[in-house]
Amino acid sequence: MNEEFDFGKVDEHSVSQKMIEIFKDTKKKRDNYKKYGPLFIIVSGILFLTLMFSLDSKIFFLILWVISVVYCVALMIRAEYRYCEWAKILGLIEEKETEEESDE
Repeated sequence: MNEEFDFGKVDEHSVSQKMIEIFKDTKKKRDNYKKYGPLFIIVSGILFLTLMFSLDSKIFFLILWVISVVYCVALMIRAEYRYCEWAKILGLIEEKETEEESDE
């Protein structure tokens, strides 16, 4: 279990290519979440509020609406976090830049 990894056998080019592919995939997911996330929140709000006021089980649809909004927002936050982490690893953004953005 305490085996040391031999870095001499690692092909640096293939590792960097895989990291770039993961970053591109993460960026694509982030862009999709940024595009469709707010749209989903608006549509789900209209749908669940319509169901809430037209049917008897108001609390049930209100709870479903809140859960769907929280889940969608959590996915969007996770995608943004992963994108920033990969961008830092690849050196595309500096840590100081992300700290300044979070202060604003």
